[in-house]
Amino acid sequence: MTLVAITYHEDFGARGFSVLKERIRPSFEKLMRSRLVDGKEVQVFRARPAPLELVESCHTAAHMMNMKDDPYRDVAMLSAGSVMMAAEMVAKGEARRAFAYTGTAGHHASRGSCWGFCYFNDVAITIGHLRAMGLQRFLIVDVDPHFGDGTRDFFADDADVFHINMHSGKDEVHDPQRNNYDIGLSFGAKDDLFLSALKSALDLAADFDFQMAFVIFGHDSHQDDYGGFDLTFEAYPMMSRMILDAVEERGLVFVLSGGSCVHVAEQVIPDVIAVLAERYPA
Repeated sequence: MTLVAITYHEDFGARGFSVLKERIRPSFEKLMRSRLVDGKEVQVFRARPAPLELVESCHTAAHMMNMKDDPYRDVAMLSAGSVMMAAEMVAKGEARRAFAYTGTAGHHASRGSCWGFCYFNDVAITIGHLRAMGLQRFLIVDVDPHFGDGTRDFFADDADVFHINMHSGKDEVHDPQRNNYDIGLSFGAKDDLFLSALKSALDLAADFDFQMAFVIFGHDSHQDDYGGFDLTFEAYPMMSRMILDAVEERGLVFVLSGGSCVHVAEQVIPDVIAVLAERYPA
């Protein structure tokens, strides 16, 4: 079994959304130079597009029509396929954990609309696929500082999905009946506040018997990037270790989301993967 599967496609850097794509190739090349990827315990797999019928089953006909001629449609399908491939490998026992590169993000894509560099909801599409495989209960931890409204549109009334939204607004909502938790840290949250809030949120999920966890990983939370938090490089391996400990032996998939700063991506993506491979520091 592969310890960490990394799903990647060169089109993410060549044809991804303009704000997001410049970080892809440099971060991947830095990862390969780190010697983390050994072809055995940590391997790279070339992503494939998500099946059209699966994407259509998750989004409205009107949304699919609106996306028909969009210039980012194909790379968005490929991004959803990257997440689906990563999660399927974990579900089948081919990999223990995974990191999915993407060329577009997903958490602002609802059933019938999208915004914020998101076109199709990669995690929602993947959960639909996993449920067809027999899995039922999922944990989603969204650490991108922008509120994951599209994912909430899919799972607001689904108590079999425990959805934690860490965001840079002020709203703090705990809905234990439907397992929706919005953790508003306000603009400029620093490492200590973020990590403390994340620990408290993961503690809330301790008794939730999920089968796989998804981390919507936006490094726009870094102080040098464009998002609403003020995190340092030290926060990311600590965050990853905290999540890994909470998930224990269950499936875990990190999904690349927001972020545009090349030097941030070059450090935090290999750091996260090193934690998943239990080789941090690399």
